Amino acid sequence: MARPYLIAVIGKSIRDPGDPPSPEALRAAELVGANVAGAGAILLTGGLSGVMEAASRGAKRANGLVIGMLPGLKKDDANPYVDVAITTGMGWMRNTLVVRAADAVIMISGGIGTLNELTVAYQDKPTVILEHTGGWADRIREIAYGGTHLDESGSATLHFAGTPEEAVDMALALAADPAAYPKGAEKEFQS
Repeated sequence: MARPYLIAVIGKSIRDPGDPPSPEALRAAELVGANVAGAGAILLTGGLSGVMEAASRGAKRANGLVIGMLPGLKKDDANPYVDVAITTGMGWMRNTLVVRAADAVIMISGGIGTLNELTVAYQDKPTVILEHTGGWADRIREIAYGGTHLDESGSATLHFAGTPEEAVDMALALAADPAAYPKGAEKEFQS
């Protein structure tokens, strides 16, 4: 039995009301969520507000399954579109769990927490950045080595998409390709 892919969407929350995700980022996130669900994949987010909630709303509207991996200990903290709320009590450390549980990651917009998730994803999972959504998603290419690497050795590659549909198609294709997975995490578990 083939299991559905688990696609993580990472992005800016509304934790800082003075610096929310843009309306364009929220619209893009909702379309990404709908496309993930429409492709038969499962959406995984950090379960809270902003991009996470918009992607969750899109997935639910497309009759998808949404998993939210929460930083705290209360399931009620999850946005209303989360079907399975997993409490971790780990704060930002849950970012690592979100990324490592996924088959591929899509980054939309992003503040400092999203940047943290991106650095974990870079070493562990195929990662697609949806450009033109603001925040770190629009800055990474200009600061990355060669526009696609977060380290000088080029140990992994960031992928860029211009539309929500392209981001989901790319993430699903990368999830299906064993050669697309960075080797960072494997090294961590070897002596």
